Amino acid sequence: MKKSSVYFWKIIWVIGLLLLTMISFDIENQIKDSSQFNFTPVYWSKFIIYFIWGMYLSLILIKKWSIKFNFPLFICIFVPCFTFSLIVPISASFSISIPFLGVWFLKVIHSGMIEIVAGLTFMLSIFYSGKSDSD
Repeated sequence: MKKSSVYFWKIIWVIGLLLLTMISFDIENQIKDSSQFNFTPVYWSKFIIYFIWGMYLSLILIKKWSIKFNFPLFICIFVPCFTFSLIVPISASFSISIPFLGVWFLKVIHSGMIEIVAGLTFMLSIFYSGKSDSD
C-alpha cells in the first residue's frame, strides 16, 4: 500500500510540472505582449517564474517535511544566487547601470538557472533532511 502511494505522489508531481509549465508560459507571453516598450515587468516576471520553478523542482527532493535549517547551504548558495538574480530586475526598475557586469554575466543571468538554483536551495535549506553534525 505504501509503495503505491509513492508512485501516486510522483505522478501527481509530473502532472503539476506540466501544469506549471503551461501556466508559466502563458503568464510570460501575456506580460511580454502587454509591456511592449517597458521591459521591467518582463524581467520581474522571469525572476518570479524561475524562482517558483526552482521551488517546485525541490519538492521532489525533499524527503522529510520538518523544518530543519541548513545554514551553510542558505548562506553559501542561496544568498549569492538570490542576490545575483535580483541584479537585472532591480537595475531595470531603477534604470541603474552596473559597470562590473560583462557579457558573460548577462548570458548567465538570462539563462534562468541562477533563479532556479536560488528557489531550489531556498527550499532545501529550510527542509534539510541530511545528517546533522552531531550524528
